[in-house]
Amino acid sequence: DTKNRRRQIFACVLGISKGTILGDHHMVEAFLGEGSFGVVTKCRDTKKNQTVAIKVNKSNPEILLQAKLEIFILEQLRRLDPDRCNIVEWNGYFLDGERICLNFELLDQSLSDYIGDRNNQGLPMREIRPILHQLTNALFHLGSVGIVHADLKPVNIMVVNRSESQVRVKLIDFGIACNTSAVIPGDCVGTIGYCAPEIMLGTPYDEAIDMWSLGLVAVELATGVPLYPGEDDYDVLKFIIETQGQLPDHLLESGLYTDSYFIEDNHNEQRWTFKTQEQFQYETDYRSKETRSIKLKLIKEMLALDANQRITPSEVLKHPFFDPGLSRRTPCTDMNSTGGELLVLSQQPSSWKSHGSQKFSYSFQNSVEFPQKRDINTSVSPERWRLIPNLTYSHRHTGTHRHKHPFPPSCSHMHLLHTQPTWRQT
Repeated sequence: DTKNRRRQIFACVLGISKGTILGDHHMVEAFLGEGSFGVVTKCRDTKKNQTVAIKVNKSNPEILLQAKLEIFILEQLRRLDPDRCNIVEWNGYFLDGERICLNFELLDQSLSDYIGDRNNQGLPMREIRPILHQLTNALFHLGSVGIVHADLKPVNIMVVNRSESQVRVKLIDFGIACNTSAVIPGDCVGTIGYCAPEIMLGTPYDEAIDMWSLGLVAVELATGVPLYPGEDDYDVLKFIIETQGQLPDHLLESGLYTDSYFIEDNHNEQRWTFKTQEQFQYETDYRSKETRSIKLKLIKEMLALDANQRITPSEVLKHPFFDPGLSRRTPCTDMNSTGGELLVLSQQPSSWKSHGSQKFSYSFQNSVEFPQKRDINTSVSPERWRLIPNLTYSHRHTGTHRHKHPFPPSCSHMHLLHTQPTWRQT
């Protein structure tokens, strides 16, 4: 089908196809998913003669960093029984060239597809009840070890085996999970439509953001469709206010991004008023559907195959896309260029030692530092921060924190975690 074809094309870009051997003994049999990180494959472990799911991460520095942070979280989850805690079982990692491959148990189907197979009409109560109970159980155990999943949604929940009479689910994808003690207000985590208000407003948050996401999953289980559809945070906040009422003042007062969406008036009984779309558009250069449609039309005219039909510069200058009434343009700061380079820019995992079940020790510092560019060492030898056997994890922040900004970046994806690690030998 179209989905599988897209996954195959995506994998081919990474040089992976059916029959490819990953590492030493994992033969690719099928493709299960894809994302900004890379691709998930169904593999046959030729040594153990068992089928597993292998998450193949891209080899670029940003994805390498994210993969290493995911390993850091997965190691902490080893203390939990995956079956009893409704969490995917992790079997360790190995290297395929410069790519980090994470080995997981093979599960049957995402909850999103499970709902889709029922024509998005919702599930019966006899299935909703155990699914919600099991997911709550997973969150309870994550909380017991101080971990926030931060991206709970139907595609990150797997049905273990559709053929079983009693539906069982497990939570997967800890790619942007973090320790509760490491969260930084303003960090962009989660997926649009499933983010808690505190994420969108940039207030301090904790594991309660996962419960918000679970509440939205509960609605989707019952109705078959998301409760808060939206293309950006403004849309979602608008839906939330229309369905649940005004957000609490204490939440709005502590938000880094509150005045991106609200107007403050100390003289009114209701101190904060949600901006109209026109106000939001005027102040933040909000690109409405109409603007995006006009932009797409312009691009198509620029890319006309027939040169005689291609738009000319004089026509471009008169194009509606540049109508000053369509969108007031204001300069926006690039939040990813506010200082600080990646620690791992020149570091590749070829010198790592692969491991399976071997543990590593770590210590975590809660203090958050904002170093200058000159403080970031981009030439550290990989030998100094090898993941195993002895690792000290020092939490550092390199200046990509989401400061108060007229139009905060979308939370739909998180290609690069904002908490940058420094790895060093103990």
